[in-house]
Amino acid sequence: MVKIPAKKKTDFKKEKTRKMKTAKKGKPSAAPTATKPKFKVPKGTKGVALISVYDKTGIVDFAKALIEMGWFILSSGGTAKKLTEAGLKVTDVADLVGGAAMLGHRVVTLSRELHAGLLARCQMDDMEEMKKLGLPMIGLVCCDFYPLSEAIAKPDATVDSVIEQTDIGGPTMVRSAAKGRRIVICDAADRNWVIKQLRDHGDLEDDQYQLLRAKAEFVVSGYCAQSANFHSEGKLNALMMQWVADLAYAENKCQNPATLFSEPDNNDPLAIHRFKVESGNPSYTALADANGVLEIMCTLAEAFRLSRGKMPYIAIAGKHGNPCGAAIDWEDPGLALLKALSGDTVAVMGGEVITNFPIIGELGNLLFQVPPKMNIGREKWGLDLIMAPDFAPEAVEILNKYEKRRLLSNTKLRNPFLPATTWMFKPVRGGYLRQKQYPFILTPEGVKEWVNDPLSNNDFDNLLIAWAICWKASSNTVALAKDGMLIGLGCGQQDRIACVQLCLNRAIRAGHDTKGSVFASDAFFPFAESKLDEAKIKQIFKSFTEYDIDAFKKKMTPRENLKAWAKIVHAFLLADAREGTELLIDAGCKGGVVTADGKELPKVQELFKKSGLSVAFVAPENRGFAKH
Repeated sequence: MVKIPAKKKTDFKKEKTRKMKTAKKGKPSAAPTATKPKFKVPKGTKGVALISVYDKTGIVDFAKALIEMGWFILSSGGTAKKLTEAGLKVTDVADLVGGAAMLGHRVVTLSRELHAGLLARCQMDDMEEMKKLGLPMIGLVCCDFYPLSEAIAKPDATVDSVIEQTDIGGPTMVRSAAKGRRIVICDAADRNWVIKQLRDHGDLEDDQYQLLRAKAEFVVSGYCAQSANFHSEGKLNALMMQWVADLAYAENKCQNPATLFSEPDNNDPLAIHRFKVESGNPSYTALADANGVLEIMCTLAEAFRLSRGKMPYIAIAGKHGNPCGAAIDWEDPGLALLKALSGDTVAVMGGEVITNFPIIGELGNLLFQVPPKMNIGREKWGLDLIMAPDFAPEAVEILNKYEKRRLLSNTKLRNPFLPATTWMFKPVRGGYLRQKQYPFILTPEGVKEWVNDPLSNNDFDNLLIAWAICWKASSNTVALAKDGMLIGLGCGQQDRIACVQLCLNRAIRAGHDTKGSVFASDAFFPFAESKLDEAKIKQIFKSFTEYDIDAFKKKMTPRENLKAWAKIVHAFLLADAREGTELLIDAGCKGGVVTADGKELPKVQELFKKSGLSVAFVAPENRGFAKH
């Protein structure tokens, strides 16, 4: 049995005497004591502002504006030096915290005194304690951080080099200011409107405080996320987004509202949110589809730069996320535009168009009015969205005759380029899929092997059009190009034969002659040749020849006539067992590009060789699957 000792009684008089003796020996007392004031804020001061920035651009003008309004400026290190050299009166943070920077400038603003000035509340208890401690209330913080993203992006980045550029004091100070309900500025873009608000009204509105507070937390979160991503080698990711604009409506109106967000640190000049809205309010669908044609534009431009050392006039028309027209011309932008619109005149209605040339002169009218010589069943193209480097005022006036039209401009479209981002993400239920951006660009040097002689310059231009469209449209895909334009596209099919059939059918329906065209197939052909059922073929032709064509036409109305012919076509499709390779050969193609893969590869190559087609085979790892 364990004996529990009796609890000793405390002699409070003796304990007090002991503590007093201990204090006399130089040991610190546990009781808090007031600190001696380090400095006094001049009477009549509007407030105390703490400025500490890595990027000094514009900081002198900002501090000067605050001083002119009566603010007292605290600063440190390089920022203090910059402001002092500009002739501004600045007090060093060292005077507040009781000492200069420590540990090679690793510890500057991490102090109780400074954070007390940020976190103290405007209530009696806090105010009295701050006065007793001789510390000022800090009302405004302007701070940015060490350039962590730049340190991470360096090819020779190491754990040590990234850690040295990881800011601790800045994010901590910003979060304290946000919690303390101070004016906190961590985005240089907010400085001017804050100054204006202070000049005009003396203080910020509650919602403005809330906006800056939210931005501070957001910026710090993104900064920490970059560090986590780097140190975990990509195993910890945070997708950060900030509001850009509310959109007209969602993909379906029952899904409203729709919003455009952007990545906070994205410096891509061709990012969707950097397009200027010339007219209209884009919808979710319009921008989603616009992003698709933008990707194709950049891919095609890059292919021509690498293959030909120059870039033609390019126009691309899209619908529901896939192209319905694309064309180039080396001399006439109007011709490129007209050929792109003519790729599929039925599908282009309600679609989007993107160009790498400004819409000036007659081009505005060409995008609005179908030329009189073209009979497509309507007078207007009926485009929903147009993207171009610029729009002349007269073009905007013409195009806005259709009130729902959206016009977006971005001068960088004159020289389109692919994004520099390494990774791409796709949302799935409960998370995201991640893979690297697609790196392969077709060039003559990028062809692994040619069957028969390589295509000439003009035909290779057509091949680039077919390749760029095919590789960026929804897989599985086959595309046809001829005379500098896309003439057929079969995309999103479940098998390669259906891709080819759809591609040829769409080309024929649009009035194009497939003879002399070139094809692109985003994956290999599983079989070279088919085993045709001769009995079925004979039967279909027998039933076809039994019709008395003249009598057939006389007995039926046009609609009945077509319905009857549809039965024949249906029977023909059931009998047609040709492989995709044979369909393309029989369509009169002169060449193409396809992935060099599959068990039947030698037989496929032999068939193309025997048929005289010039076909470029690319390495298996460069197949063109997209939009899964």
